[in-house]
Amino acid sequence: IADLDCNIEKLETSLSTAKKERDETIAFRDSHVALFPPIHQLPTEVLVEIFHLTFEKPYNVFASSRRGPWLLGKVCHRWRQVTWSCPSLW
Repeated sequence: IADLDCNIEKLETSLSTAKKERDETIAFRDSHVALFPPIHQLPTEVLVEIFHLTFEKPYNVFASSRRGPWLLGKVCHRWRQVTWSCPSLW
């Protein structure tokens, strides 16, 4: 039983340390949120509407990878996820 109590104490210490690190990380992130460009804070639906306005309709997906959704998907990871997951852009 003493060994189990010792293990529990170690686990509680580890848990406490992990919670403290998590709280510090959240505080750091929250204090730097102003550094993120506002475009990254837009809801996906708004971003899609903006994307719809950026290229001519109808868009020929096979015409060029330097236009339309192909180009928007090259900007950053989030934009790639949004463009690839939105059939109405294609």
